[in-house]
Amino acid sequence: MSERLVVRLGERADTPISWITWSEEQKSVISSGVLPGAEALSSLTERAGGRPVEVLVDSSALTLTQVNLPAKMARQALKGLPFMLEDELAQEVDKLHFVTGRRDGDQLAVAVVSHEQMGLWRQWLKDANLQAARMVPDVLALPQPAGCDGALVQLEAQWLCRFGLEGSSVDADWLPIILADKAEEGEVSLAHFSPVDLMLEGVQWQPQSLELPMQVLAQGMAQSRCNLLSGVYAPKRELGKVWKIWGKVAIMAGIALVLTLVYQGMQWYQIDTKRQQVRAESDAIYKRLFPGERVNPAIHPAQRLAGKVRGLGGGGGQGELLSMLSQLQPAFAAIPELKPVSLRYNADRGELRLQVRAANFAQFEQFQKAAGGRFQVDTGAMNNEEQGVSGALTVKVK
Repeated sequence: MSERLVVRLGERADTPISWITWSEEQKSVISSGVLPGAEALSSLTERAGGRPVEVLVDSSALTLTQVNLPAKMARQALKGLPFMLEDELAQEVDKLHFVTGRRDGDQLAVAVVSHEQMGLWRQWLKDANLQAARMVPDVLALPQPAGCDGALVQLEAQWLCRFGLEGSSVDADWLPIILADKAEEGEVSLAHFSPVDLMLEGVQWQPQSLELPMQVLAQGMAQSRCNLLSGVYAPKRELGKVWKIWGKVAIMAGIALVLTLVYQGMQWYQIDTKRQQVRAESDAIYKRLFPGERVNPAIHPAQRLAGKVRGLGGGGGQGELLSMLSQLQPAFAAIPELKPVSLRYNADRGELRLQVRAANFAQFEQFQKAAGGRFQVDTGAMNNEEQGVSGALTVKVK
């Protein structure tokens, strides 16, 4: 299934929980939001439905580090990994869960988290009846474009900062300190997926497309090799038990499938015969409409007619987009402080998606009312920033 529910858990139960339903096939956001804390996770149970549930966790609750471990020594040395890092950790190694991630030459990424914290996260999901397929540190889901030394994105009140195999999740007040330390090691190039108003010596900013932070992480976590649900926390497979319960059902379903395929084969033969007849009639009609024109027999008459219509100026998603923007112009003019940052148009859905900034939340409601006569305007996730409020709007023609 290309759709999945991605949830980001904090270190404490009262930490706000961001979530997003993401379509990998369409590369689009189906829905998103923020929950007040772990007790509200159960509200996502129905939304998850049959979708896989993938979990991001706050990297401030983990230790992300790396060790020098040649690949040819990996199998023998992995068992001794906890003791290689023992001096860097505040807790006893038997109370910690160690997970390896991506390798860069002889450097191997390692994530360390306490069994107590893993127990909390798993209990919150269990109480909400959510079965996680993967659990990834949020920083390691942040894409780092080629040629950049690091990447940043703002998620609620925190900044996620990734530097190669390592990273951290910090409050906004700590961001200048973290980046200044990196710049002291030499000039660094940093990609940012959220607006940054910092001017730091030794830092070259590489702006990226402004998307929802959870959208950036949902896309990036597919490339992460660090899954905390490994070892003792790996999901248990109960294939034998499942087969005992559903084995006979599967056999009957197989027989039914064979019979269905035979029946559909006969139906297909009849439909194909009718299709050839309709095609012949369509070709004849087209020749009567455009006598003497040379046509490519590989192109269906309906496609040829569509080409004629386009040639006369009909159809096209671009025209629909321009029409929508023209009709939305009075609503934007009425609220000059509400300004679009980026937009995307989905012609198949007739849907315009806007990322906008405004002075306050009330201006979003004013825009909904101003455009509500002709359009259905839905609001998505909104963030309160120093310079105002940013958020997502989805606009459709009523």
